[in-house]
Amino acid sequence: MKFLQLILMTTLFGIAQDNYYYQGNEKVFLKPYRTSVSRNLSQIEYYVNENGTLLGVTDKIIVKLKDSASMEKLLKRYSLFADRKIGPNLYVVKTKDKSTTIEIANQLNVNENVVYAQPDFIRKKFQR
Repeated sequence: MKFLQLILMTTLFGIAQDNYYYQGNEKVFLKPYRTSVSRNLSQIEYYVNENGTLLGVTDKIIVKLKDSASMEKLLKRYSLFADRKIGPNLYVVKTKDKSTTIEIANQLNVNENVVYAQPDFIRKKFQR
């Protein structure tokens, strides 16, 4: 019985995780890639998008706000940390836990005060 509960909980957890991100207003689906590459002593989870590009997910999200929006309110609402401003109304923010980066980026993307939000992906180059 406990084994069955464990399988059910594992399945539900896997379903709850977002396996897509928004690029513009379109969903781009991701498949987990079965390797992690060490960078700066931290593990990076990699995904492959629909075009076959390998994308690493860290704890950073790029957010473009509408002119009237308050970054401080978004930081508080989503428990984020400001990393840096990279342009007019354009910021890089950090999540508390990189396992929530894609989910929070998706939530931000549909927020009425946000023009767009997407994870600050690391692209891995393949050697031929």
